[in-house]
Amino acid sequence: MARYKHTDVEDGQGIFLTINLKNQLLPGTFEYMLNDLMGNKIDLSIFDGNYKNDKTGAKAIPPVALMKLIIYGYSKGKNSSRGLGKLAQDNIIAKALTGGLEPHWTTIADFISINSEKFQETFVKVLAYCVELGLVGGETFAVDGLRLPSNASIEMSGTKEELKKRVEVYRRMAEKHLRKHQKNDEGGMDEEEERHYKERQKHLNWQIEKVGSFLDGMEEKEGKHAKEIKSNVTDNESAMIHSSKGYIQGYVGLAATDKNNQIIVHAKAEGSANEGDHLPFIVDKTLENMEKALVKNPEGTKPTFMADANYFSEDNLRALKERGVEAIIPDYQYKKRLGDNYEMRYEACDFTYHEEENYYECPYGKKLEYKGKAELRGLEWKIYQACFRDCLACPLNTRCIRTKKEISKLNRGRKLMISKTNEAGNLCVEMIKKLNTEEYQNRYAYRIQIIEPVFSSISYCKRLNRFTLRGKNKVNGQWNLYGMVHNLSKCLNGYNREKEYA
Repeated sequence: MARYKHTDVEDGQGIFLTINLKNQLLPGTFEYMLNDLMGNKIDLSIFDGNYKNDKTGAKAIPPVALMKLIIYGYSKGKNSSRGLGKLAQDNIIAKALTGGLEPHWTTIADFISINSEKFQETFVKVLAYCVELGLVGGETFAVDGLRLPSNASIEMSGTKEELKKRVEVYRRMAEKHLRKHQKNDEGGMDEEEERHYKERQKHLNWQIEKVGSFLDGMEEKEGKHAKEIKSNVTDNESAMIHSSKGYIQGYVGLAATDKNNQIIVHAKAEGSANEGDHLPFIVDKTLENMEKALVKNPEGTKPTFMADANYFSEDNLRALKERGVEAIIPDYQYKKRLGDNYEMRYEACDFTYHEEENYYECPYGKKLEYKGKAELRGLEWKIYQACFRDCLACPLNTRCIRTKKEISKLNRGRKLMISKTNEAGNLCVEMIKKLNTEEYQNRYAYRIQIIEPVFSSISYCKRLNRFTLRGKNKVNGQWNLYGMVHNLSKCLNGYNREKEYA
């Protein structure tokens, strides 16, 4: 039987080595580019204003080293301050980026927490480098939001009345727990039972105090339609948001992404369930960032912004028109508009309104009578309905009813719902007509491949499955950091070509 030399790998034996940290960063790699750009091409002197220890006090960890560590850690899926601190101790690449420094996790946490605005400025500098490499076209952008939970408990959410009831429940639980303890104490309690009681009672008292103090200074949060929405005790700037995994307590990471190379040109976190309300602000900041990064549109063209149905509203379309940009935003019925025979179904704009008698006439000449009003998706709708017999005998009903099954089971006539999103002459109606054409359908088809891979990269590859901070300002800083990580990863090929490493 052959004899082999023993290795210490399986035993986990550590050894002392003489290492040149600079040689650990190999040309052509992300970390080599990161080490070269941060503090050189991408100026980080704005962080120097945080420090006032030029004459007294201990020496500080350089901001450049912290930025390199955070961006490298985020790119590897390490998004907690403790994880980043551990990375600086154990990972040779991280050591090379920090120059052998091992910042404590509290130093990293404080740096991320207090520099949100500076991260936004640095984000624009990274964007300018992307422009320099020719990665940004500046003509077509896709806008969307990534919904993520934050460092807040959804159980601590509620309206003012709900939170008051919760405090009363906690008080009753604490009183019941105390009576049970007193009863057990008469018969004697062992040390484990005594310890368990004290921990439980301490937790209940803490919950009573925390929710009670929150209620003392609480201002009711008003929703879109003047109704009170739920506040949150742990992070009141977050919101209860519906996601693909149900309701979460968190933020929407909004992003505007350029079509050419999926570069994020604007990133903003909002604690709001209605992400569509923020579209005008996103457009303004995107155009502002493009101007700062010295991107100019070719003469005779204007930027195009694409978004999904969550952003479809008359107010948004009017805001984008006023800003001189083109919008491509479908309504909620966009995917349902094509019939079984690939014919376009009749929309509200195909019906003729008779104002004096307040009724609509269908394309076949039949009457739809006014039936009242209803609220849906936060809008007020006027309802008009045709006669059942007219619809059943209509030769055009395949273009009016969704499927043939619906026609056979039909027990009422075609219902037409009218709001400010589909009244004749509105921008919403014009947008619906545009998206009924092949040209705009082909243009809109690019939206998914522009924005969705960006969110997949951040949430899956870089493992951002929740924001680790509380408060909109801090969360926004973390979202901008992830925007930088994504954009820098897109720069690698261009950087290597520029340096002749590829």
